[in-house]
Amino acid sequence: MDTARGTAFNLTLQSCPTRLYWRVFLLGAVLLILLSSGCSSVRLVYGHLDWWMDRKINSYLELEGAQKDLLQQRVDDFHRWHRQTQLPRYADFFEQLATEVKDTSHIPARLKRIEKQVDEYWDNSVIMLSDLLLPLVYTLSEQQIDQLEENIQEEREKSLKKWDKAQKKREKEFRKQTERWLGDLTSEQEAIIDQQVATSTFDPKLRDGQRQRWSKAFIETLRTKPTGYQQRIRELVINPQSLWAEDYRKMHEQLRAQAMALAEQIALSATPEQRQHLQATLQEYAADFRALANEAE
Repeated sequence: MDTARGTAFNLTLQSCPTRLYWRVFLLGAVLLILLSSGCSSVRLVYGHLDWWMDRKINSYLELEGAQKDLLQQRVDDFHRWHRQTQLPRYADFFEQLATEVKDTSHIPARLKRIEKQVDEYWDNSVIMLSDLLLPLVYTLSEQQIDQLEENIQEEREKSLKKWDKAQKKREKEFRKQTERWLGDLTSEQEAIIDQQVATSTFDPKLRDGQRQRWSKAFIETLRTKPTGYQQRIRELVINPQSLWAEDYRKMHEQLRAQAMALAEQIALSATPEQRQHLQATLQEYAADFRALANEAE
């Protein structure tokens, strides 16, 4: 079953392109750790969390004076909070998954439990980072809001172009990330992944339309500052689902179902060697998370 657990953790984050701009800021380094870097480089990547977040935010905004100081303080606060409170939970989670690698029973129910836990981790960090950074957002000048709006638009256009480029690239990436957890894939597993990519219900135009709705509401609220606008901004950041159109919500649900089905298929097809590889990988990540959590600031 554990194959399903590792794959589900990966796919839950990868297969739902519904996370909006603040969620890109959020957990950025953690996603890099889990999806881009090998276990041996986890500590190095995580050590640059504050730098990565600062750079990412500054790619959207040109901050000034006290704003820069506040950003650095709040990014440091988030890094400290995440290291001290979240990494131990990730370590516990991965260690628990590692103990269940050889158990192939009740796979669908376990996948649902994993999905729920991953969502909880994500939402915890979204809320914390939002509450730390939104006071900075409220200080933006009209010129900075204009700049933010322009940069969001540019990011949307880039994202749409990237998706349109190549299916083969997506197949390769899915295989790469699955191999990170399982080791070498069988021909059957490669075919399963390729079929998933080819039949995905994800529509980049639906996502782009949703991003337009969200950014329009966010920028307009920030610019006009109606009564209670700070609470409205926070709601948009923490709960972007409140603006989801029905067709977009349906696509999101289908994507989650497809990701779960793929995880289940890969789990059922896993070899004993792959389960052993997954168990070792989970244990290595857990050990690195534990070590990072114990490091002194």
